[in-house]
Amino acid sequence: MNKMKPLKLLDIARKTGVVTIRYPDKPPLITSEFRGRIVIDASKCIGCGACVNICPSNALTIKETYDKRIINYFIGRCIYCGSCADVCPVKAITITKDFELATENIKDLNNKVVHYKVVCCRCGSERHAPENMIKFVIRRVPVAETYAHMATNCKKRKFVEGMLHGRGMLYVEAK
Repeated sequence: MNKMKPLKLLDIARKTGVVTIRYPDKPPLITSEFRGRIVIDASKCIGCGACVNICPSNALTIKETYDKRIINYFIGRCIYCGSCADVCPVKAITITKDFELATENIKDLNNKVVHYKVVCCRCGSERHAPENMIKFVIRRVPVAETYAHMATNCKKRKFVEGMLHGRGMLYVEAK
């Protein structure tokens, strides 16, 4: 009985015919569910880092410097899960059908989005969130416009000053 199994398989294969596509001579069959590399639209991206937090393979990383926030996408680590596109609050990330990503230069596998931080309107020295993020917050919460262009420490000071002023007290900063 086991000796007949290979003959049955050959019979099935003969009836089915050739099912392999001769790639790259013919284009491959790509379904609508196929996920390839991602593309980050720098004009939409607000630099919030939600994509970085959700990325299971650390293909997306964020680097903070004094005046910049840099989001780096390293295609070589990406597992094409699409979680980053799902979690992006402004839909700046799209999943493409691109899968032919071979290159001779590893630098071609890095894509960066650079956001420049805004100078604090109160103290003028500290830098904080990128301008795109500030615009996004103001659109969502118009009341936030009062604090939007301030660094974190200045926001805290202004809040404490407001609380003390409401209680009839004077705010004096400790040195």
